[in-house]
Amino acid sequence: MLYKRKLISIFLATTSIYIGSAQQRVESKIVELDPVVVTASPFVSSKEELVVPASELAGEALRRRTQYSLGATLDGQPGVHSTFFANGAGRPIIRGFDGDRVRILNQGTDSFDVSQTSPDHGVSIEPLFANDIEVVRGPATLLYGNAAIGGVVNVLGKELPRERALKQISGEFEASYGSVADENSVGLALQGGEGSFAWSLGYLDRSSNDYEIPGFAESVFQMEAEEAEHEEEEHEEEEHEGEEEHEHEEEEEVFGVLENSFVNTQSGYLGMTWFGDRGSFGIAYSKYDTDYGVPGHAHHEEGHGHGHEGEEEEHEGEEEHEEEEGHHDEEEESVVIDLEQSRFSLHGELLEPVDFLESLELQLSVGEYMHVELEGDPFGSAQDREVGTTFDRDGYELRLTGIHRPVGEFTGAIGFQLKDDSFAAIGEEAFIPSNDTSQYGVFLVERLNREWGAWEFGGRIESVEVDPVDSSLRKRSFTTLNASTGLVGRFSEGAVGSINLTYAERAPNASELLAFGPHAGTQAFEIGEASLGVESSINLDASYRLTAGPVTGEFTVFYSDFSDYVYLQFLDHESVEELYGELDTEGLNVFRATAADAKFYGFELDLRFHIIDEADEAMHFDLLIDQTKATNESFNTNLPRIPTRRIGARYEYAFGPWLMGIDGRWHDSASHLAPNELPTDSYFLWGADVRYRIQSTDTSNIDLFIVGNNLGDEEARPHTSFLKDLAPRPGRNVKFGVRASF
Repeated sequence: MLYKRKLISIFLATTSIYIGSAQQRVESKIVELDPVVVTASPFVSSKEELVVPASELAGEALRRRTQYSLGATLDGQPGVHSTFFANGAGRPIIRGFDGDRVRILNQGTDSFDVSQTSPDHGVSIEPLFANDIEVVRGPATLLYGNAAIGGVVNVLGKELPRERALKQISGEFEASYGSVADENSVGLALQGGEGSFAWSLGYLDRSSNDYEIPGFAESVFQMEAEEAEHEEEEHEEEEHEGEEEHEHEEEEEVFGVLENSFVNTQSGYLGMTWFGDRGSFGIAYSKYDTDYGVPGHAHHEEGHGHGHEGEEEEHEGEEEHEEEEGHHDEEEESVVIDLEQSRFSLHGELLEPVDFLESLELQLSVGEYMHVELEGDPFGSAQDREVGTTFDRDGYELRLTGIHRPVGEFTGAIGFQLKDDSFAAIGEEAFIPSNDTSQYGVFLVERLNREWGAWEFGGRIESVEVDPVDSSLRKRSFTTLNASTGLVGRFSEGAVGSINLTYAERAPNASELLAFGPHAGTQAFEIGEASLGVESSINLDASYRLTAGPVTGEFTVFYSDFSDYVYLQFLDHESVEELYGELDTEGLNVFRATAADAKFYGFELDLRFHIIDEADEAMHFDLLIDQTKATNESFNTNLPRIPTRRIGARYEYAFGPWLMGIDGRWHDSASHLAPNELPTDSYFLWGADVRYRIQSTDTSNIDLFIVGNNLGDEEARPHTSFLKDLAPRPGRNVKFGVRASF
């Protein structure tokens, strides 16, 4: 492919420059580069100095929160929720934005998966291998382009060593068992090196069965909706309605376990970095393989998304099973996703590469991704399954960011980003035509520091091209402009405030432009609109931060006003027939990509009350409250799957080798509903954890830990999930494990 030839040329040129510079020797002291890159800013390393709201999950908190998916791991951070498609797939949602409005980065560049195309497609990043996960809440299009109009999640993993090795070999080992899905997990991460060379190596193996749930898979609201639908159909087609009823009754027999919710994952990596007097150069290769069941993703001839008829009919389906065996077998057909990804990444830094620049950072990644959706008997072997749809994505991303020397009183950064990928889908759910998407952009960010704080401003221009492989489909090109200006100021010692105003534009993606076909992941027949234009928004964030003292944390309010916001609009049968004639929609609801005006607004409160802060004893209490509202201004309706109000708290106490905590999160019911959206009940989840540390040497220790989640075994259905009425969150889970560091 042409992009691979281009990539080889770029790779050879940049590696020769970086290796040559890194190998230069100077007798003076060695310069160590800061190993941490703050995603929110290329030249600010302290959260106190940030203009934009950002947070991170690292250390003990990250280890305690690590889940199967990136979305589940971050769920509970300020303003962050998960799409939640059972344990196999979960993508972060930031302030109600998901999909192609939130960029998921691995070491600063694209994760190269297809999770943005559908909620049942997993993010190909293993959270257990993360050192730090950084979240930028709000538009980050200035630095990261179109798909960051809602925010950025950047996973800084162990693959690329970013500092010299302190020992020839060190590492971490973790093994755990979880009760709710009979989960077994084993992971090993090693690192080491000597002098100017450092290396890293890791491997993970995790397997789990279908997880336990507190009751039925279907929600009460889903059951009631189906009962009303069947009563209506009874007057039109009595015999057909009876067959359909038996079918749903048979499904209701499953109680206490969510069928087809298993996950099996293997992941590994190898990385190497060379450090010199003027910089560093690192390369890494990672492999991610997983296969997982997708509940509610079965293919139906008579309708999608239906389930149980009601609890009182639990045993009727069992009596009717033999009469409906042929039809039931068809309904029992399920989907398993077999996902494979290979990723190559490169990272380099140079100090003073030219007179104008203080430093230059290079980030390059190449990804090859494929997943196959296997269909067949959920209780049969792999050989009994057939390939339904294959998704393939290959591409690369290159970023160059330079910190320039002060120009007068201004410091700042300039950058260039190039991204190219090819997408192909083959099979019955290939609702997005094969296409090539390319984009490149340049940006400038400047900062003026003052005694009271700082002022920042910047701009970006980007070109995006979506080119379908099918020449009969329309090729589209877009140019987007982004600009921001913001202030951060100190009110007093340990108290700062910031305000940031941005204008952001986003080009529609291939799915929004080209989609046409059934999409079981969203239980819809999706239709793109080739004439869509650029989506734009004006966004305002204001934050107050406490960075020292007995109380630390942040309070943020945000507001976004969108023009031509692209969303999926429901079309009734008459509209579909008028616009497209008779379509074989397979019983699915039909949605078309449509542009409208929209508003998003809300707040986030994240506080920590420090009760005891001693070297051998610590106690604190955390409080989290957040809420997002979103409305379709053109039609005076609510937008779908917007997170409900959430209140969370955690108490933690550490003394000597012990660390103990108890936490709880309450999610409000969903009352501001979009058209055709079912309500969601409120729920409360509480958990507890205990860790005991055995210190063997100054640098080696063994942690024994127990973590309990949803200890009240409550039925919990996130309103953000497409699958909320077909699959609740797992029930009570107790995880036992051991973690060793050496």
